[in-house]
Amino acid sequence: MKADLHIHSNCSDGSDSPEEIVAKAQALGIGCVALTDHDNVDGVERAQSEGKKRGVQVVTGLELSTYSVAEIHILGYCVDVHGDVLCAKLAELRERRRTRIFAMADRLAELGMPVDVEQLHSVGGSVGRPHLAHLMMQAGYVSSVNEAFDRYLGEKGKAYIPSRRITPIEGVKLIKAAGGVPVLAHPMLIKQKGRLADLVEGLIGVGLRGIETYYPSHTAADKAALTAMAKKYRLLTTGGSDYHGTGKAGDIGCSDYTLGAATAHALGIKL
Repeated sequence: MKADLHIHSNCSDGSDSPEEIVAKAQALGIGCVALTDHDNVDGVERAQSEGKKRGVQVVTGLELSTYSVAEIHILGYCVDVHGDVLCAKLAELRERRRTRIFAMADRLAELGMPVDVEQLHSVGGSVGRPHLAHLMMQAGYVSSVNEAFDRYLGEKGKAYIPSRRITPIEGVKLIKAAGGVPVLAHPMLIKQKGRLADLVEGLIGVGLRGIETYYPSHTAADKAALTAMAKKYRLLTTGGSDYHGTGKAGDIGCSDYTLGAATAHALGIKL
């Protein structure tokens, strides 16, 4: 079965609604998707409801943005979206995001590039740097999201402010405590790729269950190396497009991931 287990909706920094995502997946012949919004599960049940209408299986999911010596993202599948501890922590993380983004907007204004912050107030889910990048494009300060990040919003950018994030260990523990399956997202994008094995070994100790092996930017060699790593550490292999919709390349299913039996069983997916 073709699947895409890494998709963002407009409940975080994607452009499409949860319902639109499921409809697109059906049109593309994708039998299973996971909605993995940043620090947010608000769209999951909407996607699942639409999935029942269209015959597309929808796995409960989210993506936690964590930080240690570098930014590391943890995908969580099959979490209890109504769990008190998880919901309280996600609300806290979203507020941290909001505070940071408004501080970055203030810094842009100091640089002579004010943006329409009222549009940031209207974001109902998780607000992030992509929202700010789009406002910069609307104001004519940059021509693309990539330019906004390269010059202003990325780690070396003039308006960058470090985030207050939980650690990868805390992220894995939070997902596990919510009854979920923690998976390391896009591992080849982690800056310290040379220490990937050390990271995986450390996170296995607190409950890591899988590694995202199929990802649009992963080469054949990357996939082979990650598959071997998953086999060595007895981890699940997953795959996803990291679809965000308008403004970011790649469509749903572009990671060309076919769901395997072990992963399907672990995530409760019927093949």
